[in-house]
Amino acid sequence: MKIAILNFSGNVGKTTVARDIFSYRLPDYSLISIESVNDDGKEKILIRGEEGDKLLTEIILNDNLILDIGSSNLEAFFRSSTKEAELLDSIDKFIVPVTPEQKQQADTVKTLKYLVKQGVRESSIHVIFNQVIDDHMSNPKDIFKLILGGAKAISVNANLDNLIFKHDLYNLGETLSEMINDEDYRMQMEEAKASGEKELARQFAQKYVRQKKIKKLNQTYQNIFDAVMGE
Repeated sequence: MKIAILNFSGNVGKTTVARDIFSYRLPDYSLISIESVNDDGKEKILIRGEEGDKLLTEIILNDNLILDIGSSNLEAFFRSSTKEAELLDSIDKFIVPVTPEQKQQADTVKTLKYLVKQGVRESSIHVIFNQVIDDHMSNPKDIFKLILGGAKAISVNANLDNLIFKHDLYNLGETLSEMINDEDYRMQMEEAKASGEKELARQFAQKYVRQKKIKKLNQTYQNIFDAVMGE
């Protein structure tokens, strides 16, 4: 299977989705970043959007592939796919992350319309709603009215179950695989408390709280992965 994560808009979480929802759960898949610059050196393969021959080579070569397509390279990617129809035809699932900002939603509608215009099957397109504030007051249907209406108009299923609440877990610059662990911080906290080391106990308590948030996020990612891959 070949999966592409893309959007004409930047800052919607494409790379995070590619790595932590898909690549983390598909370790045998090759991850290719289609971008002008290598931001952090963690990509397995880096290709520019206009390098159609290199792209097609990797698509033909790899049976299992994840493409993380940077917004600045998406136009070039589409130009390459116009010349080589096999580029788009070979992709099984198109993942389009979106955030609540109106510009990002408008760019996302543009992305969905372009994919459908290029003959991509509507059922192979999946929207992921990212960075949603969890204040128990805002209704995601209202927040994403623009994208929901735009998707419905072209028969693309934008499933609000594929929703990620905003969090601060990436503030240390780590990926999910670097953050997740099975350390028993609760037990270590209790041991530190019993020995009178209050500050150490506090540090373990903070790690325990963060660990719970990471596990919850990972479960959210797993639910989205199961929903997208099961369709």
